Amino acid sequence: MTGRAKTEEGERSVEACRAALEVHYAVHRTIPSMAGLARLWDYASKSSASRRVDQLIEAGILLWSADRRLAPGPAFRILPDPQVQVDEVPAPAATDPLQAALAAWATDYDPLLVRSYSVTTRLLRLARSMERHMTLSAAREGLTSGDVLLLDALYRVGPPHRIAPTALKHYFLMSLAGVAKRVDRLEALGFIRRVPNPDDRRGLFIELTEAGHAALTRLVELDRSAPHILWPTALSEQQYHAMIESLNIAEALVAEQDRNERSDYYRSSM
Repeated sequence: MTGRAKTEEGERSVEACRAALEVHYAVHRTIPSMAGLARLWDYASKSSASRRVDQLIEAGILLWSADRRLAPGPAFRILPDPQVQVDEVPAPAATDPLQAALAAWATDYDPLLVRSYSVTTRLLRLARSMERHMTLSAAREGLTSGDVLLLDALYRVGPPHRIAPTALKHYFLMSLAGVAKRVDRLEALGFIRRVPNPDDRRGLFIELTEAGHAALTRLVELDRSAPHILWPTALSEQQYHAMIESLNIAEALVAEQDRNERSDYYRSSM
């Protein structure tokens, strides 16, 4: 580490960086990129910000989400928006930029494409918002949203909630990266354990512990009052079934595209 890096990191302590970040999050509800953190903390380089991020992760203030984005950790203090606190009333909602985008697209783009953008953009925004809330929820137990997906998969194996690591992937509801590292971390937290495979002395099973089951139960209880989970209950029966049917069609079409792309890749690599 250079003398300058040591000086700038020393001048702004971990607590000062944490305070600045928590105030930023209160206003913007996002964690900046590494370059943004360097600017926020007045560091000369992203490497200096990266070293500080490592310290904040170790302290439980930040964590990496399943999609490798920085997110608030269990020790992160969620502050109220200072602007709302001062004015005592929320500011009027800004015009949805999507409406302006749709109007702009409609002047030149194919109407069918504009219609598609209208839906896919909303789905992307909703998915990102849901992921953020799921990350915050998981952080209450010191976990990432991906960790919770792994615990849930192990739970759905059924009693005694034990399976070979290589077979666990068949229970995932979506692709999950870094499974081996997640297993190591969850074992260190006491949420899972490795046990001998009675049919293979060299093999091991992973098993959900009582502590892991309890953590999952607490998170499920939180979901009972979470709008990002319960929003489908606001739909009528007709709307609900139409939504499921539409999503099934979308998933099937996108899955077919994925299969075709994989097939083209294999043919081109032969």
